[in-house]
Amino acid sequence: MLEVNRGGFAALGLALMTAFAGQTARAEEPVKIGFAADLTGACAALSEDEMNAVKIAVDELNAKGGILGRKVELVVRDSQTKPDEGAKVARELIVDQKVDVLTGVCSSAVMLAESAVSAEFKIPFYATIGSTQRANIELYQPYFWQTQANATMEAYAAAEYVAKKSEWKTIATMGSDYEWGHTSVAAFSERLKKLRPDVTIIEPIFPKVGETAMAPYITTALNTKPDAVFAALFGGSLGSLIKQGQGFGFFQRTNLVTLMTVDTLQSMGSAMPASNVYGIARAPFFALEQTPEVKAFVEKYRAAYKEYPTDWSINGYDGLMFYAAAAEHAKSVAPDAIIKAISEISYDGLRGKGLKVRAFDGQMNAPSYVGKAAKVADYDFPILTEIEKFDGAALMMPEDAIAEARKAAKK
Repeated sequence: MLEVNRGGFAALGLALMTAFAGQTARAEEPVKIGFAADLTGACAALSEDEMNAVKIAVDELNAKGGILGRKVELVVRDSQTKPDEGAKVARELIVDQKVDVLTGVCSSAVMLAESAVSAEFKIPFYATIGSTQRANIELYQPYFWQTQANATMEAYAAAEYVAKKSEWKTIATMGSDYEWGHTSVAAFSERLKKLRPDVTIIEPIFPKVGETAMAPYITTALNTKPDAVFAALFGGSLGSLIKQGQGFGFFQRTNLVTLMTVDTLQSMGSAMPASNVYGIARAPFFALEQTPEVKAFVEKYRAAYKEYPTDWSINGYDGLMFYAAAAEHAKSVAPDAIIKAISEISYDGLRGKGLKVRAFDGQMNAPSYVGKAAKVADYDFPILTEIEKFDGAALMMPEDAIAEARKAAKK
């Protein structure tokens, strides 16, 4: 006769019930997005625009059932645009809040600090504003990716544009005195020199981050009698350069090529010079293909925040939606599954179709836009006109060059 071990069946049943309950509990837990952002300091306005769009993305995802049937929850912390504070809040989000992914950073210096924490805990981390290529090259770690053109790609696009201006023979350069400013000036100068060996590139000028007293830097640049000035500046520094420069006849004496995103165009308003300003942009809403998805997002953003979305908003929205697409492809938000998925999918977003991340360096083939600032009838602020879109794939560094840079960095 078969003997039945009732205690064994009971134990097995309890184990199965416990396992099922655990799976159910995990399925009901939200997917946590750790938004470790520079909400105060020099990057505050940019980070706020990104966060506004991410909130729209979270609402849209939750309205459709979340990610893998799990609610999406945004957990926000302020890095204060300080690397040490960024590392601190990133650690808190991972250890205490148990976030599934980190994002939100603006400052490249803060981005590198948060990337180190991401590597330590093997938690996915993506950037949609901070853009130093060092995060992809010398300091690359496999849990990081960028969903916008990195600083080198963006500077390359500017160099390609400037190289076509055959009448420009002398170029002055300046940049904010931190990671992004130095990287951008160096990459621009290197690319332009290859494209136009005849061009004279003046030794760079580096105002401190957030500098608004720009007169000394303006006069230093103008004293070199440049045909154009390439300026890797943003926020208050850039606005001050443009406004104060007019008192020195800057735009009668030279041309300016600089980062000119929607928020800068909006803030300049009628103060924008009538000519000789050329802008590099990451995702200006007016330059995107006006698909139903783009139109719907712009309308939703304007309804929520009473203004047009900026480049930071477009990129922030696309960044989270790309993460969601990777999770659905992987059927998991486990870190290694996400990292594998991000290089397997092709994403169609607000910036166009076929956006991909290269596994070798975590870089997306995101486009850059360069055009001429001008006032037009359709908007109450200047926009970029005569825009040239530069495909991201053509601006990405070759893998062998990246491998050499990584090898050199270890020496």
